[in-house]
Amino acid sequence: MSLRVEWNLMERDGWEALFAGAGRSTLVQSWAYGEAKRAVEGWRPCRAVVSWAGQPVALAQVLEKRIGGLARVGRLNRGPIWLREMSANDRLVVITALRSRWRWFNLAGLSLAPELPEGAQVPGFRRRAGDSWCSAWIDLSLGADALRKRLDGKWRNMLNASEKAALVVEATPNALPWLLDRYCELLRDKGFGATPPALVEALAAQAYRPDDLLVLRAHAETEAVAGILLARHGDAATYLIGWNGDEGRKRKANNRLLWEAVVELPRRGVRWLDLGGIDDKLTPGIAAFKRGMNGEEYRLAGEFVGV
Repeated sequence: MSLRVEWNLMERDGWEALFAGAGRSTLVQSWAYGEAKRAVEGWRPCRAVVSWAGQPVALAQVLEKRIGGLARVGRLNRGPIWLREMSANDRLVVITALRSRWRWFNLAGLSLAPELPEGAQVPGFRRRAGDSWCSAWIDLSLGADALRKRLDGKWRNMLNASEKAALVVEATPNALPWLLDRYCELLRDKGFGATPPALVEALAAQAYRPDDLLVLRAHAETEAVAGILLARHGDAATYLIGWNGDEGRKRKANNRLLWEAVVELPRRGVRWLDLGGIDDKLTPGIAAFKRGMNGEEYRLAGEFVGV
């Protein structure tokens, strides 16, 4: 079969249509994320459509920068996005074809964290030391009743308690500035965070649909006590950030908010929810909280650099 890689030829509408067909897509491979990284950090998105025997089989977004005005460095994070089932060997063929744009003899290098399962090796690349990405998928097509039964018993009990705690939940994009203010406070207190606030603002500016960012906020009486943000990308969405105040923790507001997201996202045409990372070392409490939803946990192959 003939493999063909076309770079930067497809307009956004065509990309979004293919992206939606991928099902379990990743936020960092979305068009909006690439443009947000361009605006905030100066990365240039290079987008490829990979066809095999005349049919699109993968999408890849490599973010590129120049060093010293001459050498180019590229990074492929959680890609390619696979558009159909492919064997492990065929997926490596695709990645090798993508790599040809970044070779050392062209003063260019590529690093990648591929969308390949734990244990996979990539010819021509050396795996870096460190933990690999871990998260979990929730299949929203199962329906709220079935997903509620699958919850860990303790998690479900906290949800029940939260539903009796006189919380009012609203879904509104207007709450994004409020949530980012609280998130910035959290970053100052904790000293770390997965997603820079400026990148979230840029992501909102680059959204393909008006409701691609879902902010859920919980109120107790007149006080806003908790909030979460999820980002849609194609047929999937990713949990991005959350904030919980003292009163919110007391009323188990984050259980309620995440469950409301499970109910709301299918109404917006979303089938898959990625819980946005499970890190037992850095955030063990959050990891335990996410595992309480009993999603389909996965771990990827890790970080690689071209040799």
